[in-house]
Amino acid sequence: MAFTYNCKRCGTVSRPYFFHAGAEGHGARHRRRRHGDDYPVGEHIRRIAWVNPVTRAAGWRPSRGDAVAAAVAGLLVLWSVWHAFTN
Repeated sequence: MAFTYNCKRCGTVSRPYFFHAGAEGHGARHRRRRHGDDYPVGEHIRRIAWVNPVTRAAGWRPSRGDAVAAAVAGLLVLWSVWHAFTN
């Protein structure tokens, strides 16, 4: 399980932390920086389902622009290598 810090007063939701203490630390820094060390009404640490980054990335598909940029970059690398060895 992962944890996030949520501040209802300003709508802040932290990134996921693996440990509860990480989310608490985020909350302490947020209170100090944004609320003058006061405790906003409704702030809480929330347990969320962990999303595996590898699984999430497996569902990602490149857009047409990403594919074109990758192809152009690949051709540029090939041209650079060819040019380095032929001159």
